[in-house]
Amino acid sequence: MKNFIKGREERNFFVWVDPNNFLVKHNIESVGCFVSNCFPNNTEQLMFIPNPSFKGAVSPFQNNITKVLRAEYNLEISRNYYFAGYPSRLEAIFLLPDEEEAHKYKKRYIEHVNNRILKKVKTVGEYICSFHDSSWIDFLRLGHGMDEESIHQATNMYWNGGCVRDNQLSSCGKEWTEDPIIEILFLGRVDFYDKHL
Repeated sequence: MKNFIKGREERNFFVWVDPNNFLVKHNIESVGCFVSNCFPNNTEQLMFIPNPSFKGAVSPFQNNITKVLRAEYNLEISRNYYFAGYPSRLEAIFLLPDEEEAHKYKKRYIEHVNNRILKKVKTVGEYICSFHDSSWIDFLRLGHGMDEESIHQATNMYWNGGCVRDNQLSSCGKEWTEDPIIEILFLGRVDFYDKHL
């Protein structure tokens, strides 16, 4: 469990926040923190379950939506079965380990970061967190089809803290790789150093 931490020692992380989101604005300016569940909930966190009896056609629009949901479904099934003590992607706060990694994240995911503001946070009290290469998420969300064994290997590498670049991957018959960007799944409380947006 080299990529898993449970503790109380104060640590600093970074997070991209949306200043136009009412709840985010309230949490930063009024409360001064983000708080999640502090301990993993060992029940399934899936809101949507794939329909195994579906036999219809899927439009390209629907395919774009379902590949994101399917990646999260596969990751949660793997976490629940093999890594139940780890934070779920469906209930964790997503953090970045340092400012350099935060800027790498912005460069790769410019549409997601868009008009967000980078904030430094510190942990408060007991927490658990795990560190992962977000490139596995990119790989799992590609438009290629993967067999169950490939999905199993990719999700386990994500949870184990493995890096995409250390594996031989292919998509649509071509070699595929990306540099790692480390994301942190965090359960607990983080306080903002700067409470202004």
